[in-house]
Amino acid sequence: MKKILYLLALPLCLFACSPENEEVKDEYVDVAPQADALDSIANVPKDNVKTDENTTTPTLPLPQPVMEQLTEKYPGWEKPEIAADASAKVSDETAAIARGDFDGDTRQDVALQFALGKELVIVAALQKEDGEFVLEELSRDILFNERGTLKSLYYLYTAEEGEDLYNYDTNQELELSNDAVSVGIDNSVMTYVYQNGSFEKVATTE
Repeated sequence: MKKILYLLALPLCLFACSPENEEVKDEYVDVAPQADALDSIANVPKDNVKTDENTTTPTLPLPQPVMEQLTEKYPGWEKPEIAADASAKVSDETAAIARGDFDGDTRQDVALQFALGKELVIVAALQKEDGEFVLEELSRDILFNERGTLKSLYYLYTAEEGEDLYNYDTNQELELSNDAVSVGIDNSVMTYVYQNGSFEKVATTE
């Protein structure tokens, strides 16, 4: 009889000693706020750097909508190989990409160079209010053949808002009202300034 009572009491003891369901949830389950869980590329301010983890090939640190538009508009585009001299001109992680608010709408835009066959293409992707991007082609050139390997001799960087540049086309000082795309080759730099709804190319070195 004692054995039967002991066996009946054991499950009750285990149940009484176990934590309540609410205690388990509060102590062990850390649920992130919904706003933190939903990370979006849309409407990214100029000072932030957010990119989607995209699966489009070739992979670059770019928003997924930009990657998709590049694939649609420039089939066969590839990540360029940058010549060593060009890479040495910039201190950023890559000479292929520049970021900033190029059209002055407080949203982060991006400019990049890529290989298309034997050509080098430089474009700017302007982010709009709905999170989509509009591509603006800035320039084209041929890729440099270095011992059988096609390479870009160009490097990109951002000329920042408020920076004073000298316009050698007009021989006048130019103060940037928003960020601009600077494209260099050797010691020569052309800066693409967005004005009146389009980019204007300005020679900012002799």
